[in-house]
Amino acid sequence: MKKFLPYAIILTFLISFVFVDNASANAKSTPVIQSVAKDTAVYIEPSVESAVIGQIAKGSYVTATSVNGEWTRIKVKQLEGYVETAALVSVKSEKYVVKQKGGTTLFTYPSPSAQKAGQLYENSMIFVYGSAPGGWSFVQYGYQTGYVATNSLKKPVATKKRVNAAKGAELHLTASPSGEVLGTLANKTVVQQYTTVAGWAYVEAGEQKGYVKVSELANIQIAGNKVYNKGVPVAKGQKKRVALTFDDGPNAKVTPQILATLKKYDAKATFFMVGPNASKNSAVVKQVYEAGHEIGNHTWNHPKLTALSTTTVKQEVDRTNNAIYAAIGQYPTVFRPPYGATNDKVRSVMTMPSILWSIDTLDWKHRNADKILTYVKESVKDGSIILMHDIHQTTANGLENVILYLKKQGYEFVTVSEILQ
Repeated sequence: MKKFLPYAIILTFLISFVFVDNASANAKSTPVIQSVAKDTAVYIEPSVESAVIGQIAKGSYVTATSVNGEWTRIKVKQLEGYVETAALVSVKSEKYVVKQKGGTTLFTYPSPSAQKAGQLYENSMIFVYGSAPGGWSFVQYGYQTGYVATNSLKKPVATKKRVNAAKGAELHLTASPSGEVLGTLANKTVVQQYTTVAGWAYVEAGEQKGYVKVSELANIQIAGNKVYNKGVPVAKGQKKRVALTFDDGPNAKVTPQILATLKKYDAKATFFMVGPNASKNSAVVKQVYEAGHEIGNHTWNHPKLTALSTTTVKQEVDRTNNAIYAAIGQYPTVFRPPYGATNDKVRSVMTMPSILWSIDTLDWKHRNADKILTYVKESVKDGSIILMHDIHQTTANGLENVILYLKKQGYEFVTVSEILQ
C-alpha cells in the first residue's frame, strides 16, 4: 500500500492543478452582451442531460460568459444557467448618453410597468446593444443591464483632452470613486472625452475606456499667442503627420462635401471660420464639431488686421468667437489672421495661437482641383500645415486625391493643435 502512496499524491496534485487551471481560465473570461438567435432552454449544468431551469425567447439579450465551444453561461434578469453556444449571436454596441433631465429609469423588460433595475443619471455614458418594439433600447452601464426609453438618449460628441495628473488618472468602470478600478492612464495621454457627470468624465484611449476625474484632464490646445507656420516633426519611427486646414467657411454646400471626404478616410482637419458664415450656417458648424474636427477663428469681416486698431481687432475676434460658441457651446481653440497679416499689436489682444501655413495650395486663385495636389506634392513634409478653402467647389473636388496621395506617402491627418505638440 505504501508503494502506491507517492503515485496517489502526484495524481491528487495533477487533478487539483487541472481544476485550479480551469477555475482560473473561467475567472479570466470576460462577460459580454449577446443576443438570443432562437428560443432556447436554460440548463442548470452545461449538458442537455441536466435539468432545464427556464426558457429564453428569441431576441432577448443576455450577459454571456464562454465555457467552451459548445456551452455558454448566461444571466438574464433572475435566470442564470447554461445554454448552447449556437443559440447566441454576438452584437455590437453603440455609445449614447442619457439626455433626459434628471436621468432615466432602467427596467428589466421593455415596459414602463416592468420591474425597475436601476436609475441612470443624466449625461451617463451607456452602451446600446439593440432595440425592442415600443421605443425601447437594451443598454449597459457598468455591470447593470436593462431597457430604457430610446427617446431619453442621444449620441455623444467627442472632444480630445489630455491627462493632466503627475501620477496618471485612475480609470473607473462607473462615475464614482467606489467604481471598479480598471487601470491608470499615464500623464499626458491623449483621450477622447464623450461626456461628464458629477465631476467625472467618460474617456477612451485606445482599448482603455472608463471614467476619470474631470479635474485630471486638460484641453488640448497651445497656450499663448505665438505664431506658427508648421508643426512639430514626429520622433523617428513614428508616422508622419500633416494638418489639413480650410479657411473662410463654413459653406452650406461645399463644407458638407469636404466633411464626407474626410470621414471616408478617417482624416481630421481644422476649419478657420469667418463670423457671418458661422452665424448663417450654424448647423454646419455643429456638423464640423461633432465630426471631431478642430474649429478656429478667422475674424468677422476678413480684414487685414495690421491696418486696424487693437480695439477693432478685438471686436473682429470676439464677434466670431461668440458666433462659434452660439453654434456649438465651445469657443474656437486657434486663430488664423486673414492674409497671414499679424504683428505684435495684433497678437497683444490674442489669447489663442495664430496659425499660418507651410503650404499654400492657391485653390482660391486657380480654382483647379488637380493643381491643389500639384502644390502639395511640391512641398509636403512631416509637420506641414496645408492651406485650403471650404468655399470653393473645386477644393471639394480635389480633396480626395490629396488625401489618397498623402496616405500613400505614409502621412496621417491631425488637427492643428495636435501637430503643434
